[in-house]
Amino acid sequence: MAEPQHKYRYDKGENRCKHLGTDPEAQIVYKYGEEIGECPRGFALDVAQQLLDNAIEEYRSRQPDAPFRLWNYHDGAVYQARTSDGGMTWHGYPVQGRHIPDSIKRQLDGQAEALGERSRLNQWLRKRFEPPAGFR
Repeated sequence: MAEPQHKYRYDKGENRCKHLGTDPEAQIVYKYGEEIGECPRGFALDVAQQLLDNAIEEYRSRQPDAPFRLWNYHDGAVYQARTSDGGMTWHGYPVQGRHIPDSIKRQLDGQAEALGERSRLNQWLRKRFEPPAGFR
């Protein structure tokens, strides 16, 4: 059976473990000298593909033909996807609310409302993941 066509293709990437979490929920952690969004433990690759299939596209004026980033909401967290190969494949991870453009937040609110999860989205947007003491 042929694989279905997707507008955007998810690519986990070889040796890409930075965003694999051990917690049952998405979270933001601080390691490698930076803020890292970690997906929940056991995050299914088909769910990652579904998030891309239904993503909100963010464009930049310098490149109006191709999305700069893709956004989605899933199970209490906001995910951002980026491409490293000009838009052929994408990789996503959770992000803090302060990194999300207001126009995208409004669209995510519509998605969460349709799922009956507006309060969970707002909880994620308000949550502050603080670096550990001594983190630079």
